[in-house]
Amino acid sequence: MSRNSSRSVVAGLLTGWLIIVGSPAGMAGGQPPTVAGVMLAQARPSPPPPNVEESIASLHQRLQITPAQEAPFGAVANAIRANARAEATAPHQPTANASAVDELRAEIQYDEMELAGLKKLLPALEALYASLSPAQRQAADSAFRQGPGG
Repeated sequence: MSRNSSRSVVAGLLTGWLIIVGSPAGMAGGQPPTVAGVMLAQARPSPPPPNVEESIASLHQRLQITPAQEAPFGAVANAIRANARAEATAPHQPTANASAVDELRAEIQYDEMELAGLKKLLPALEALYASLSPAQRQAADSAFRQGPGG
């Protein structure tokens, strides 16, 4: 699962720094400063799914969860809900007058919160995945690559 895909799985958790390689001269004129031709630009988060419950229901349907798989699926759903709550309450951006250091520090804190959520999701997903049929695993692989609503 790519970094962006895994982030979207946990309710649209997509923020970060993009490293754009270019010439320092080409970044002049109101563009962000560069260091040796590398520009840091804060990535814009993808909007979270409009409704986490809809995303969970869609995943349930796509995977064709059987009654025997309800318990491990419930653990995955609970982890997704908890991650969405954490993401919704976490500060996304530092204040308008934040320094570059403050911005990077805020990004690291947000990424650490996100990583903690992914670590909580992993054992639940592993347990569910172990219970899936080969066809369900293919559907899960596809769903988690695409993220919510994909």
